[in-house]
Amino acid sequence: MRLLGTGRQICLHVPLSLFLALGGCEPAQTEVKPAAPPVVRVSSPLQRQVTDYEIFTARTAAVQSVDINPRVSGYLTKINFKDGDVVKKGDVLFEIDDRTYAAQLAQAKASVEFSKASLIESQAEYDIGLTVQKKNKGAISEQELTRRLGARDESQASVDKSKADLALAQLYYDWCKVTSPIDGRLGRHMVDVGNLVTENVTTLVNVVSIKPIWAYFNVDQNTTERYEQLVTDGKLKSARSGEIPVLMAIGPDTEFSLDGFVDFIGNQLDASTGSIQLRAVFKNEDARLVSGLFTRIRIPTSPPHEALLVTDAAIGTNQGQRYVLIVNDKQEVEYRVVDVGQMHNGLRAIKPYRTVSDTGPDGQVVQKQVEVLKPTDRVIVEGLLRAKPGIKVDPKTVDMLTLLRAPQAVPKAAKAQPSDK
Repeated sequence: MRLLGTGRQICLHVPLSLFLALGGCEPAQTEVKPAAPPVVRVSSPLQRQVTDYEIFTARTAAVQSVDINPRVSGYLTKINFKDGDVVKKGDVLFEIDDRTYAAQLAQAKASVEFSKASLIESQAEYDIGLTVQKKNKGAISEQELTRRLGARDESQASVDKSKADLALAQLYYDWCKVTSPIDGRLGRHMVDVGNLVTENVTTLVNVVSIKPIWAYFNVDQNTTERYEQLVTDGKLKSARSGEIPVLMAIGPDTEFSLDGFVDFIGNQLDASTGSIQLRAVFKNEDARLVSGLFTRIRIPTSPPHEALLVTDAAIGTNQGQRYVLIVNDKQEVEYRVVDVGQMHNGLRAIKPYRTVSDTGPDGQVVQKQVEVLKPTDRVIVEGLLRAKPGIKVDPKTVDMLTLLRAPQAVPKAAKAQPSDK
């Protein structure tokens, strides 16, 4: 190639063969292959018998809670427990100085013996008077005989009184040992050794029963009315029958693992809250529950019924409507609007039928039931973003329960970067 010319004119001489070669080149045609159908995972709904329920916040309370007060006054000499101990009914918890009461008990015993001796003497005088009168009527006057009879009866009354005084003195002496009135767990002691305690005034310690335990919760008016209607229709038993089972979950627990039953329902609604109070009782065999806990109570609100269950990941939301995507026999995606129910063991209930509005032959709008989901349908459980209604997909079948048991992916820790130091 040579460049020839002068000034601003440049002449470019190119071999003719190069132009011919360039003129004969055409762009290569690229063959576009059709995209493979997106892979999705599908599973058939589980058909199970379930019971609907409502969850309420509850607070536990001990069946028995007793503030222990002394029955006698005196100085505290001994504490026989550690704070928080579990005790049995009758265990001695405190001891009060009993010397004064021991002396009073001994005095009462002596008084009984003295009264008995007086009774023997007065009885003997009366018996002698009767004998003399029988042998020689008139040897003793009726007035004297009556006096001796009165003295005998007075001695008998004195014996009875002294025995009652002895029983009372024995009680005071026994009450110097303060015992637990129930089985349960103690709180902290409120009075130390050496302090003067006053009968029926000073609180020594509190004890609460451990098992069983109560849980109180309030149910709103709408739920109450719906439940009562089911009871009236014979579909549920009344909560007053003591046969309504409930389940409890504590704190962050998602599983309702503690079972009990409703044993009390209030006799009126609280006008300020629009709710009625219920109480459930739990065995609490492991003593896990303590008084004052905030818990959650799950109570049944429907009779057992059949339901189709799917994982929550298979349900989408579109403008307030819930839907699932189904793969039909042609491997095409179908869009189904569904009505969802409650969670049951990690799966969401879907109502097989849905009420829709339609225009009848006469132009009137009618309501009809349309089946939207069958137990044999293949529901897309993974890959909803890749599946669009009407497109073909490559479905891979999985078990619905396998999705629940599958461990969640744990992100790997980022590799440590070398330090600049």
